[in-house]
Amino acid sequence: MTEAITYHPDCCPGVEAIRALYAAAPLRRPVHQPERIRRMFEGSNVVISAFVGERLVGLLRGWTDFVYDGYICDLAIHPAYQNAGVGRRLLDEALRIGDGVQWVLLASPIAKDYYAHVGWEKVENGWKVARGGWNPPSLEAFQAEHADLAAKA
Repeated sequence: MTEAITYHPDCCPGVEAIRALYAAAPLRRPVHQPERIRRMFEGSNVVISAFVGERLVGLLRGWTDFVYDGYICDLAIHPAYQNAGVGRRLLDEALRIGDGVQWVLLASPIAKDYYAHVGWEKVENGWKVARGGWNPPSLEAFQAEHADLAAKA
């Protein structure tokens, strides 16, 4: 990539740019529910964005107490910028937040091997309760349904 990528801690892009990036990434999120996307970011206290000019090419969303625990909710990278170090840089920016914060995340099935590659340790002692309200379709169905939106990213 010859374009300069700029990173912006505490920069929350607009909902439409987020929806398009999620659709392109593909990060199966409720892109068909813009209000829910807005509320997801409104409730997050860690948002780090990567841009090429005005174009959103990477996004990290999470929560932390800034002293002990942190959770990465989303790491979305535009396909044209994957393998360009954008994801690693966004994660590194998050790791700089707070002294002594232990970060955890729930990896998407298509990215599960990525985190070991960038130095994260796999954990086996987690638990979850299923999400209510919307469960994403298969990756193939998601991509087919949101191809027009992904093209806007």
